Amino acid sequence: MQIKIPRIITPDYWLANLGDVQRYLRHHLAQGELRQFGESSLGFPLQVVEYANPGARKLMVIGGTHGHEPGGVASVMNLIHLLETGRDLAGEPHERLLELAGGLHLLLVPCLNPDGRSVCPDSFYAQGIETTVAYSSGIQTNGDLVPYDSESQEPCYYFDPADAVFVGGQFNGAGWAINRRLSDDHSEAVEVQALLGLAQGAGLDAILDLHACGSNFAFQVRSHEAPYWPVMREWQRRAEALFGAKGRPLNKLHGDDDPPVPPAFFCNSALLHKHAKLMWMSYEGRQGYVGRVPFFPLPTEWEIIDDYLGAIEVYLELGTEGRYADANAEVFG
Repeated sequence: MQIKIPRIITPDYWLANLGDVQRYLRHHLAQGELRQFGESSLGFPLQVVEYANPGARKLMVIGGTHGHEPGGVASVMNLIHLLETGRDLAGEPHERLLELAGGLHLLLVPCLNPDGRSVCPDSFYAQGIETTVAYSSGIQTNGDLVPYDSESQEPCYYFDPADAVFVGGQFNGAGWAINRRLSDDHSEAVEVQALLGLAQGAGLDAILDLHACGSNFAFQVRSHEAPYWPVMREWQRRAEALFGAKGRPLNKLHGDDDPPVPPAFFCNSALLHKHAKLMWMSYEGRQGYVGRVPFFPLPTEWEIIDDYLGAIEVYLELGTEGRYADANAEVFG
Protein backbone atom coordinates (compact mmCIF):
# COMPACT_ATOMS: atom_id res chain seq x y z
CA MET A 1 0.00 0.00 0.00
CA GLN A 2 1.28 3.46 -0.88
CA ILE A 3 0.61 6.55 1.19
CA LYS A 4 1.14 10.14 0.12
CA ILE A 5 4.19 11.65 1.80
CA PRO A 6 3.63 15.35 2.55
CA ARG A 7 6.05 17.72 0.81
CA ILE A 8 7.15 20.14 3.51
CA ILE A 9 8.64 23.44 2.40
CA THR A 10 12.23 23.73 3.62
CA PRO A 11 14.96 26.35 3.22
CA ASP A 12 17.13 25.99 0.12
CA TYR A 13 20.09 24.94 2.26
CA TRP A 14 18.08 22.03 3.74
CA LEU A 15 18.83 19.74 0.79
CA ALA A 16 17.36 16.44 1.97
CA ASN A 17 14.75 15.54 -0.64
CA LEU A 18 15.93 12.39 -2.40
CA GLY A 19 15.15 13.60 -5.92
CA ASP A 20 16.75 17.00 -5.31
CA VAL A 21 19.87 15.34 -3.88
CA GLN A 22 20.25 13.12 -6.94
CA ARG A 23 19.77 16.07 -9.29
CA TYR A 24 22.44 18.06 -7.47
CA LEU A 25 24.89 15.17 -7.63
CA ARG A 26 24.29 14.70 -11.36
CA HIS A 27 24.66 18.35 -12.34
CA HIS A 28 26.72 20.28 -9.79
CA LEU A 29 29.90 18.31 -9.12
CA ALA A 30 33.17 19.62 -10.52
CA GLN A 31 35.72 18.68 -7.83
CA GLY A 32 34.28 15.43 -6.46
CA GLU A 33 33.80 12.17 -8.35
CA LEU A 34 30.35 10.60 -8.14
CA ARG A 35 30.24 6.79 -8.06
CA GLN A 36 27.53 4.24 -7.49
CA PHE A 37 28.49 1.43 -5.11
CA GLY A 38 25.25 -0.51 -5.04
CA GLU A 39 21.47 -0.39 -5.07
CA SER A 40 18.95 -0.21 -2.27
CA SER A 41 16.36 -2.94 -1.81
CA LEU A 42 13.91 -0.78 -3.81
CA GLY A 43 16.42 -0.08 -6.57
CA PHE A 44 17.60 3.42 -5.62
CA PRO A 45 21.29 4.06 -6.40
CA LEU A 46 23.71 4.08 -3.48
CA GLN A 47 26.13 6.89 -4.21
CA VAL A 48 29.44 8.15 -2.88
CA VAL A 49 31.19 11.41 -3.72
CA GLU A 50 34.97 11.04 -3.50
CA TYR A 51 37.38 13.93 -3.06
CA ALA A 52 40.68 12.25 -3.83
CA ASN A 53 43.94 13.43 -2.29
CA PRO A 54 46.72 10.90 -3.02
CA GLY A 55 48.72 10.01 0.07
CA ALA A 56 46.34 11.76 2.47
CA ARG A 57 44.42 10.06 5.25
CA LYS A 58 41.04 8.72 4.18
CA LEU A 59 37.85 9.46 6.08
CA MET A 60 34.20 8.79 5.30
CA VAL A 61 31.04 10.65 6.33
CA ILE A 62 27.60 9.03 6.01
CA GLY A 63 24.18 10.68 6.06
CA GLY A 64 20.73 9.17 5.90
CA THR A 65 21.28 5.83 7.59
CA HIS A 66 17.81 6.42 8.98
CA GLY A 67 15.42 7.93 6.46
CA HIS A 68 13.46 9.93 9.03
CA GLU A 69 16.63 11.88 9.94
CA PRO A 70 16.88 14.32 7.02
CA GLY A 71 19.32 16.68 8.73
CA GLY A 72 22.20 14.27 8.21
CA VAL A 73 21.52 14.11 4.47
CA ALA A 74 21.26 17.90 4.28
CA SER A 75 24.50 18.28 6.21
CA VAL A 76 26.49 15.97 3.92
CA MET A 77 25.10 17.93 0.97
CA ASN A 78 26.18 21.18 2.61
CA LEU A 79 29.66 19.71 3.06
CA ILE A 80 29.74 18.70 -0.61
CA HIS A 81 28.66 22.20 -1.66
CA LEU A 82 31.34 23.67 0.60
CA LEU A 83 34.00 21.54 -1.09
CA GLU A 84 32.67 22.45 -4.53
CA THR A 85 32.22 26.21 -4.04
CA GLY A 86 33.96 27.31 -0.83
CA ARG A 87 30.67 28.01 0.96
CA ASP A 88 27.80 25.98 2.34
CA LEU A 89 24.33 26.06 0.80
CA ALA A 90 23.44 29.05 2.97
CA GLY A 91 26.49 30.96 1.76
CA GLU A 92 28.60 30.53 4.92
CA PRO A 93 32.36 29.87 4.48
CA HIS A 94 33.42 27.49 7.36
CA GLU A 95 37.10 28.28 6.83
CA ARG A 96 38.49 25.80 9.36
CA LEU A 97 36.36 22.93 8.07
CA LEU A 98 37.39 23.70 4.48
CA GLU A 99 41.06 23.90 5.49
CA LEU A 100 40.94 20.49 7.18
CA ALA A 101 39.03 18.89 4.30
CA GLY A 102 41.67 20.10 1.84
CA GLY A 103 44.32 17.98 3.54
CA LEU A 104 42.30 14.75 3.54
CA HIS A 105 40.94 12.15 1.13
CA LEU A 106 37.17 12.15 1.71
CA LEU A 107 34.41 9.74 0.76
CA LEU A 108 30.96 11.23 1.36
CA VAL A 109 27.77 9.13 1.27
CA PRO A 110 24.80 11.54 1.28
CA CYS A 111 22.12 8.90 1.90
CA LEU A 112 22.81 5.30 2.89
CA ASN A 113 19.11 4.40 3.13
CA PRO A 114 17.25 6.00 0.22
CA ASP A 115 14.34 3.58 0.75
CA GLY A 116 13.70 5.04 4.20
CA ARG A 117 14.31 8.60 3.00
CA SER A 118 11.77 8.15 0.20
CA VAL A 119 8.89 7.43 2.62
CA CYS A 120 9.55 10.28 5.06
CA PRO A 121 9.00 14.06 4.86
CA ASP A 122 11.98 16.31 4.13
CA SER A 123 11.89 17.89 7.58
CA PHE A 124 10.41 17.43 11.06
CA TYR A 125 11.33 20.94 12.17
CA ALA A 126 8.89 22.27 14.78
CA GLN A 127 6.75 19.12 14.55
CA GLY A 128 5.80 16.95 17.50
CA ILE A 129 7.71 13.88 18.61
CA GLU A 130 4.73 11.63 17.86
CA THR A 131 4.92 12.57 14.18
CA THR A 132 8.59 11.69 14.04
CA VAL A 133 8.02 8.36 15.82
CA ALA A 134 5.33 7.37 13.33
CA TYR A 135 7.65 8.00 10.39
CA SER A 136 10.66 6.41 12.06
CA SER A 137 8.95 3.13 12.94
CA GLY A 138 6.11 2.90 10.44
CA ILE A 139 2.43 1.96 10.74
CA GLN A 140 1.04 -1.57 10.73
CA THR A 141 -2.08 -2.39 8.73
CA ASN A 142 -4.07 -2.46 12.01
CA GLY A 143 -3.00 1.12 12.80
CA ASP A 144 -0.39 0.28 15.44
CA LEU A 145 3.20 1.42 15.25
CA VAL A 146 5.71 -1.05 13.85
CA PRO A 147 7.36 -2.31 17.08
CA TYR A 148 10.75 -0.64 16.69
CA ASP A 149 12.13 0.67 19.96
CA SER A 150 15.61 2.16 20.08
CA GLU A 151 15.98 1.31 23.76
CA SER A 152 14.61 -2.23 23.58
CA GLN A 153 16.73 -5.16 24.70
CA GLU A 154 14.69 -7.33 22.30
CA PRO A 155 15.11 -5.28 19.17
CA CYS A 156 13.08 -5.50 16.00
CA TYR A 157 15.40 -6.60 13.20
CA TYR A 158 12.76 -7.17 10.52
CA PHE A 159 9.14 -6.32 9.81
CA ASP A 160 7.29 -7.70 6.80
CA PRO A 161 6.28 -4.75 4.60
CA ALA A 162 3.12 -6.66 3.65
CA ASP A 163 1.92 -6.22 7.23
CA ALA A 164 2.38 -2.45 7.21
CA VAL A 165 0.86 0.61 5.61
CA PHE A 166 4.52 1.53 5.36
CA VAL A 167 7.69 0.62 7.21
CA GLY A 168 9.43 3.73 8.44
CA GLY A 169 12.84 5.28 8.06
CA GLN A 170 14.48 2.86 10.51
CA PHE A 171 14.09 0.16 7.84
CA ASN A 172 14.89 -0.39 4.18
CA GLY A 173 12.17 -1.22 1.68
CA ALA A 174 12.62 -4.96 2.28
CA GLY A 175 11.77 -4.53 5.96
CA TRP A 176 15.26 -4.91 7.46
CA ALA A 177 16.29 -2.55 10.25
CA ILE A 178 19.10 -0.59 8.65
CA ASN A 179 21.30 -0.24 11.75
CA ARG A 180 20.67 -3.51 13.61
CA ARG A 181 22.48 -6.72 12.92
CA LEU A 182 21.86 -10.31 13.90
CA SER A 183 25.64 -10.75 13.97
CA ASP A 184 28.77 -8.71 13.34
CA ASP A 185 29.66 -10.83 10.29
CA HIS A 186 26.88 -9.91 7.86
CA SER A 187 24.05 -7.44 7.35
CA GLU A 188 20.70 -8.54 5.99
CA ALA A 189 20.31 -4.99 4.63
CA VAL A 190 21.81 -4.86 1.14
CA GLU A 191 22.71 -1.20 1.65
CA VAL A 192 24.96 -1.96 4.60
CA GLN A 193 26.60 -4.88 2.82
CA ALA A 194 27.30 -2.58 -0.13
CA LEU A 195 28.82 -0.03 2.26
CA LEU A 196 31.03 -2.75 3.71
CA GLY A 197 32.17 -3.65 0.21
CA LEU A 198 33.00 -0.01 -0.46
CA ALA A 199 34.96 0.35 2.78
CA GLN A 200 36.91 -2.90 2.70
CA GLY A 201 40.30 -2.39 1.17
CA ALA A 202 39.76 1.37 0.81
CA GLY A 203 42.28 2.20 3.54
CA LEU A 204 39.83 4.27 5.57
CA ASP A 205 40.87 5.45 9.01
CA ALA A 206 37.34 6.13 10.24
CA ILE A 207 33.66 6.58 9.39
CA LEU A 208 31.40 9.26 10.87
CA ASP A 209 27.72 8.26 10.79
CA LEU A 210 25.32 11.20 11.16
CA HIS A 211 22.05 10.56 12.98
CA ALA A 212 19.42 12.77 14.60
CA CYS A 213 17.41 13.09 17.77
CA GLY A 214 16.16 15.99 19.83
CA SER A 215 19.52 17.24 21.07
CA ASN A 216 23.23 17.12 20.34
CA PHE A 217 25.39 14.25 21.55
CA ALA A 218 27.82 11.67 20.25
CA PHE A 219 28.15 7.97 21.05
CA GLN A 220 31.02 6.14 22.64
CA VAL A 221 30.84 3.17 20.27
CA ARG A 222 30.63 0.43 22.84
CA SER A 223 31.61 -2.41 20.52
CA HIS A 224 35.06 -0.81 20.08
CA GLU A 225 38.14 -1.67 22.08
CA ALA A 226 39.79 0.43 24.76
CA PRO A 227 42.26 2.25 22.41
CA TYR A 228 39.29 4.04 20.84
CA TRP A 229 37.76 5.34 24.05
CA PRO A 230 40.20 8.23 24.65
CA VAL A 231 39.88 9.26 21.00
CA MET A 232 36.13 9.67 21.40
CA ARG A 233 36.62 11.51 24.68
CA GLU A 234 39.00 13.90 22.95
CA TRP A 235 36.36 14.50 20.25
CA GLN A 236 33.93 15.33 23.06
CA ARG A 237 36.35 17.74 24.73
CA ARG A 238 36.97 19.69 21.54
CA ALA A 239 33.35 19.61 20.42
CA GLU A 240 32.17 20.94 23.78
CA ALA A 241 34.50 23.91 23.34
CA LEU A 242 33.33 24.51 19.76
CA PHE A 243 29.64 24.25 20.55
CA GLY A 244 30.04 26.25 23.74
CA ALA A 245 31.64 29.12 21.84
CA LYS A 246 28.49 29.24 19.71
CA GLY A 247 26.22 29.22 22.76
CA ARG A 248 24.61 25.88 21.93
CA PRO A 249 24.17 22.82 24.15
CA LEU A 250 26.21 19.67 23.60
CA ASN A 251 25.22 16.79 25.82
CA LYS A 252 27.73 14.45 27.41
CA LEU A 253 29.21 11.54 25.51
CA HIS A 254 26.52 8.85 25.41
CA GLY A 255 27.39 5.39 26.73
CA ASP A 256 30.79 6.41 28.07
CA ASP A 257 30.81 4.08 31.06
CA ASP A 258 34.07 2.66 32.37
CA PRO A 259 34.18 0.32 30.59
CA PRO A 260 31.48 1.08 28.00
CA VAL A 261 28.93 -1.76 27.96
CA PRO A 262 28.07 -3.08 24.47
CA PRO A 263 24.35 -3.20 23.54
CA ALA A 264 22.45 -6.46 23.32
CA PHE A 265 22.59 -6.38 19.52
CA PHE A 266 25.09 -5.51 16.79
CA CYS A 267 25.06 -2.18 14.97
CA ASN A 268 26.71 -1.19 11.71
CA SER A 269 29.60 0.13 13.78
CA ALA A 270 30.55 -3.40 14.89
CA LEU A 271 30.30 -4.85 11.38
CA LEU A 272 32.39 -2.16 9.66
CA HIS A 273 34.91 -1.99 12.52
CA LYS A 274 35.54 -5.73 12.48
CA HIS A 275 35.70 -6.27 8.73
CA ALA A 276 37.11 -2.96 7.46
CA LYS A 277 39.45 -2.44 10.44
CA LEU A 278 38.48 1.15 11.17
CA MET A 279 37.08 3.44 13.81
CA TRP A 280 33.37 4.24 13.67
CA MET A 281 31.89 7.39 15.17
CA SER A 282 28.20 8.26 15.56
CA TYR A 283 26.88 11.76 16.11
CA GLU A 284 23.26 12.58 16.96
CA GLY A 285 22.33 16.06 15.81
CA ARG A 286 19.10 17.87 16.53
CA GLN A 287 15.89 17.37 14.54
CA GLY A 288 14.33 20.62 15.74
CA TYR A 289 11.07 18.99 16.78
CA VAL A 290 9.04 20.01 19.80
CA GLY A 291 7.54 18.18 22.73
CA ARG A 292 10.13 17.76 25.50
CA VAL A 293 11.81 20.31 27.72
CA PRO A 294 15.32 18.79 27.29
CA PHE A 295 15.12 19.48 23.54
CA PHE A 296 14.87 23.24 24.03
CA PRO A 297 15.81 25.92 23.21
CA LEU A 298 14.56 25.22 19.71
CA PRO A 299 17.43 25.77 17.26
CA THR A 300 16.97 27.38 13.89
CA GLU A 301 17.19 25.11 10.87
CA TRP A 302 20.53 26.65 9.93
CA GLU A 303 21.88 26.05 13.45
CA ILE A 304 21.01 22.37 13.06
CA ILE A 305 23.09 22.18 9.87
CA ASP A 306 25.89 24.21 11.47
CA ASP A 307 25.94 21.80 14.44
CA TYR A 308 26.49 18.86 12.10
CA LEU A 309 29.24 20.70 10.23
CA GLY A 310 30.86 21.51 13.58
CA ALA A 311 30.81 17.84 14.52
CA ILE A 312 32.39 17.01 11.16
CA GLU A 313 35.06 19.68 11.72
CA VAL A 314 36.23 18.08 14.96
CA TYR A 315 36.09 14.64 13.32
CA LEU A 316 38.34 15.80 10.48
CA GLU A 317 40.72 17.50 12.90
CA LEU A 318 41.34 14.29 14.83
CA GLY A 319 41.72 12.38 11.58
CA THR A 320 44.31 14.84 10.33
CA GLU A 321 46.28 14.26 13.52
CA GLY A 322 46.22 10.49 12.96
CA ARG A 323 44.20 9.68 16.09
CA TYR A 324 42.01 7.11 14.32
CA ALA A 325 44.92 5.56 12.44
CA ASP A 326 46.87 5.13 15.67
CA ALA A 327 43.95 3.42 17.41
CA ASN A 328 43.36 1.17 14.39
CA ALA A 329 47.03 0.15 14.36
CA GLU A 330 46.99 -0.60 18.09
CA VAL A 331 43.99 -2.91 17.68
CA PHE A 332 44.59 -4.52 14.30
CA GLY A 333 48.35 -4.22 13.86
